[in-house]
Amino acid sequence: AEHKADLNHPIVSAASIIAKVTRDREIEKIKQKIKIDFGSGYPADPKTQAFIKNNHDKYDIFRTTWKTYKNIAQTKQQTSLNTFNQ
Repeated sequence: AEHKADLNHPIVSAASIIAKVTRDREIEKIKQKIKIDFGSGYPADPKTQAFIKNNHDKYDIFRTTWKTYKNIAQTKQQTSLNTFNQ
């Protein structure tokens, strides 16, 4: 892969724009389907992170190989030590 290929090759730049627009449209379709605004869908988005944390086991829309999803799902499955001390 060429570093900065989108700057050096107009076709790569065009493909990048098309991919982003397509992704954004798909995200909007999902939001309309489940009737929840979960933010941008990107891992750095706090709104997206909160949505995953609260809904990771409710919808089949998540990319389960995504590190953010795995971390949240794993944390939710773990039992804290405080549970055993009560």
